Amino acid sequence: MTDQILLPGQAAAPAGPADMTMMYVLHHAFRRDLRDFRAIVEGVAADDQAAWGRLRERWGLFTSELHTHHTKEDEILWPLLAGRAREAADLDSLRVLREMEAEHGVLDPLLTSCDAGFTALAAQADPDVLGDLRDDLAELDAALDRHLGHEESAAVPILQRYVAGEEWEVIEREKFRGRPSVGHARRFLPWIFKGLGADAADRVLAIGGPGMRLLLASSRRGFERRERAALG
Repeated sequence: MTDQILLPGQAAAPAGPADMTMMYVLHHAFRRDLRDFRAIVEGVAADDQAAWGRLRERWGLFTSELHTHHTKEDEILWPLLAGRAREAADLDSLRVLREMEAEHGVLDPLLTSCDAGFTALAAQADPDVLGDLRDDLAELDAALDRHLGHEESAAVPILQRYVAGEEWEVIEREKFRGRPSVGHARRFLPWIFKGLGADAADRVLAIGGPGMRLLLASSRRGFERRERAALG
């Protein structure tokens, strides 16, 4: 059994051989970002196009990472687990995996609505659009948190049942993390470390090794400067 990490807001950390640290850290980043966006849009005036332009750019980082994560789950993880559940005639697990895919579909139109709101406000003032954006962000926040909690409490146990620790390490490293460009790593790394406690950060750095430490050190200051400009 691997000692599992449990981060603020996380619904569960089911026991098993696979180390789910990187998935849970991503979930933490998604929850954190939506909380931050909801807070900042309450205080930005509808006619502050410069602020909305910065927020639209920062929103793009969030949506890009969320889309990439969900696409990899839909194309790699859920089919793998479904195949093994079918072999075991595990109907309950197959039902949960179908629910995971359906929940991704629920999130997509909410993301599209928020995209449109940020884009419109960056172009011109519109108090009605701002009101809609606040509502859409609240709905997205609730829907995403439900989905992540469902995944943590119901889908991760399926992974722990059917995927050995060594196999998951290879899948996570080669299929999920892959070989990102230096440019992407310099955007992604300080983003996932934002708001992590020291113990969790040390755990992620132990997984990533010296290369991650160097890229994080070289990119963190610029990221924090941009964060202050966009999110305060």
